[in-house]
Order: sequence, then C-alpha cells, then structure tokens
Amino acid sequence: MPDEYRDLDIAEYVLGLCNTDSELQRVGEELLLFQERDLFNLLRYLKYLVDVMTQNNCIWGVGRGSSTASYVLYLLGVHRINSMFYDLDPRAFLR
Repeated sequence: MPDEYRDLDIAEYVLGLCNTDSELQRVGEELLLFQERDLFNLLRYLKYLVDVMTQNNCIWGVGRGSSTASYVLYLLGVHRINSMFYDLDPRAFLR
C-alpha cells in the first residue's frame, strides 16, 4: 500500500465526508468501534482498494452481508447501501 494511504488519518478523512450532524454522530460511533478493534489499517486499505478499482474502471458489487450495516464503509465506497437510510445497526458488522 502506498505511503499516502498508510499515513492517511482515516478518521479525519471519513469525518470530512459527513454533511450533517447525524452523519457525524454515526461516523464517530462507528470509528470508535473500528478503533476498539484496531481496524484503522483495514479502513486505509479499503480506501486504497476502492481508489485503485475506481481508477482502473473495475466494477464491484453493490454490497451484501453484514458489511452493509457500516456507514463508514458506505462513505468509503466499499458498498452502495446507505445504512443510515435503512437504520441498520453497525454492530451487526463488527460483532
């Protein structure tokens, strides 16, 4: 993974994608769950992977399984299911 992704402050990046207070609150809660599980490097890698796939015009699925409960992964472009719209519990993904 390139240094620009390895050194990315992923929490700041994802929080910067939020447009409303409710999005900020949800992302903050999810980031705490990711941090508790030491998964920030995974989020950095997923950001890198999505960027590479986008740059190379790769197509991937809209999302499935418990990962769709994560609004952070939605913001990163990993899937296209807005878990806030469907009121999905992020703990379903991070059990």
